[in-house]
Amino acid sequence: MRTIYRTHRLLVALLFFGQLAVVGCGAAKKEEPAEAAAPDSIIHLPTASLSSGEVRVETMREQPLADTVVVSGQIQPKPLNLAHVSTRVSGTIQSVQAVIGDHVTRGQVLATLYSPEFLAAEGDYLLAHERAEAVSGDASAFQSVARSARQRLELLGAGAEDLDRLDRTHDAIPYLPLRSPILGIVTEVEAGTGRQVSAGTDLFGIVDLREVWAVVDAYERDLGRLHVGQAAMLSATAFPSLVFRGRVVSLEGSIKESTRTLDVRLEIGNPSLKLRPGMFVSARIATGSTRSALVIDEAAVQSQGDSKVVYVALTDSTFVARPIEVRSLGGNRAEILTGVRAGERIATRGGFLLKSQASKSQLGEE
Repeated sequence: MRTIYRTHRLLVALLFFGQLAVVGCGAAKKEEPAEAAAPDSIIHLPTASLSSGEVRVETMREQPLADTVVVSGQIQPKPLNLAHVSTRVSGTIQSVQAVIGDHVTRGQVLATLYSPEFLAAEGDYLLAHERAEAVSGDASAFQSVARSARQRLELLGAGAEDLDRLDRTHDAIPYLPLRSPILGIVTEVEAGTGRQVSAGTDLFGIVDLREVWAVVDAYERDLGRLHVGQAAMLSATAFPSLVFRGRVVSLEGSIKESTRTLDVRLEIGNPSLKLRPGMFVSARIATGSTRSALVIDEAAVQSQGDSKVVYVALTDSTFVARPIEVRSLGGNRAEILTGVRAGERIATRGGFLLKSQASKSQLGEE
């Protein structure tokens, strides 16, 4: 009897644990559908939009791309293209004929100066010149004095045209012309009518901007790909549709501790004078090598919050938004850095339509 009772208890226990196992399995089976559920980001495109050609899908394939280093910086004038106009003799400014921003040519008069010292030197030259011409015999002594007087006028700031005028008219020039030594743009004016000045006073600053520098920051990791002579293409924030061409002329100084960058100097032709000191520019420096890359039209890239996305085709009529990292290549092209692999199909046209369809789907679910 006792044996039958133990057997009965054993059977009850087995039945109880068996039911627990069945319940456990059933619970596990109920969780599976949730894990396999379709993501909310899938976009179903209407057949009408597909047949109208509003959306175009292309298979991503790697293609050779010229390797470039992307940098940014500012325009600076070339130091050799800067000039200062200063007085070589004391006197009083009689007139000012140029202001900041004026385009001036080489030899153009910027101001005139009344100087008793200059007038006295003119008188000495004219007298020596007249005596040299008047002597019928050996005039070498007078000619030597005339040459010395002419050299003194040159040291005081008289130009070749001023001395030619003296020789031609034999009349003293009442005011010393202060001329621009280069072609360029006036950037500084310290001259004022009636101002008393001493020798060595800076009155004007002039810069020739037909050729400028761009000083850009290159990251330490890119320095092994850069060297003097490499070609560069630049764009300015002020003129986004224009392309300026230049070349690397120097990798300067040492690495900046705060940014881990090095100043790289680019020389740029600027015949239109559009580039001005202080302008922000970005540049692509060609390294001379090529690499494989995924390249798409920039129109295929859409903004989604703080991210950039493209729409990957799952089927002919279903798409999913895929976050990517991308960089512009110019000319409406962009390189996909991460997020898409070669062989995947993405919408290269109709991205805005897909973005709108996704927004409609989310509003419908809410």
